[in-house]
Amino acid sequence: MLAAGPALAQKPAAPIAAQQAPAPPPANYRPPRMPDGHPDLQGQWSNKWLTPLERTGALAQLVATPAQAQAFVAAARRMAKQISELANDPEAGDPDAHSLAIVRGEYRTRMIVAPEDGALPYTPAALKTIAAYQAQFAGLMLGKADDPEARLIWERCLGGMGQAPLLFAWAINSNRRIVQTRDALVIHSEAGGDTRIIRIGGKPLPAGMTSFVGDSVGHWEGDTLVAETTSFRPDDQYRVFITGRPIMVAPTSKVIERFTRIGPDELNYQFTVEDAAVYAKPWLAEYSMVTAQEPMYEFACHEGNYGLPDILKGQRMIEKRAAAAAAAKAAVAEPAPVTDRAPAKTMPAEARAKAKGVKP
Repeated sequence: MLAAGPALAQKPAAPIAAQQAPAPPPANYRPPRMPDGHPDLQGQWSNKWLTPLERTGALAQLVATPAQAQAFVAAARRMAKQISELANDPEAGDPDAHSLAIVRGEYRTRMIVAPEDGALPYTPAALKTIAAYQAQFAGLMLGKADDPEARLIWERCLGGMGQAPLLFAWAINSNRRIVQTRDALVIHSEAGGDTRIIRIGGKPLPAGMTSFVGDSVGHWEGDTLVAETTSFRPDDQYRVFITGRPIMVAPTSKVIERFTRIGPDELNYQFTVEDAAVYAKPWLAEYSMVTAQEPMYEFACHEGNYGLPDILKGQRMIEKRAAAAAAAKAAVAEPAPVTDRAPAKTMPAEARAKAKGVKP
């Protein structure tokens, strides 16, 4: 959630151009194993990147040079400052990230790897739905606050960054802890405090049992854990980014995720959404998580959620001031009352006496 408050001081990372190109993981890397023989994906992972979902700007290629990556990051941070001023949110203007996503030693300019144009292949009908939602979202960001239940899910602390697919935001915690057993993989996301359980070898729940994180069932394909998530809620169909178009996840959609440990400090993550009514053809996105160096903290969204009540209070104050201004304007413009006769004139005392025949 983006909430007003002082931004925490960040130690800036060294400029990318001054760094060496990232080293790819060893080609012959073999991940550690669990007692059941499957790769051990456990640990604390971070995806603290500035990489957008779709292709943006002039960079058509998927992989950037260090110099291009530095220019991309500088532009993204300038844009973040502009967004911060528009949203009156200082945290949005100081992204807790200083690099593009690094996958197998390469700087990535976007998450979409297929199709080659780097764009989500929405159907014409879905594009209209997306445009309507973006207009609604813009209204919410600019202060429309008629109903608390009409506000965004993450503003109400009902969903965070643990939903499928796993995305990341600039200004909030990007850490995740993974705990693994033979029967389940548990992902706890610091941002929003979501905990999602992927049941390995399980069966999907009945269709009527929906949740904000969906219902996730996994299976192993070699050293890759594949998770399929369904049963999404109809009132939470969009995975929103600070910039660009959202990912649409309808109640009929299926999110497919692939987790592969490709290095001692790199967990590759691929995802797509299958829904013929929303996407015209298959697509695939990818980034890598890296081992996190900082501890995780309790998000305490409800306890610290002063943003939502202040949004509602602020809108009520705007309405009150607008009503007062309208009343004042109406009072100034109101004409003086009109009567049928002229007001009576007062006769001087001498004239009244003379009229009565009395000497003054």
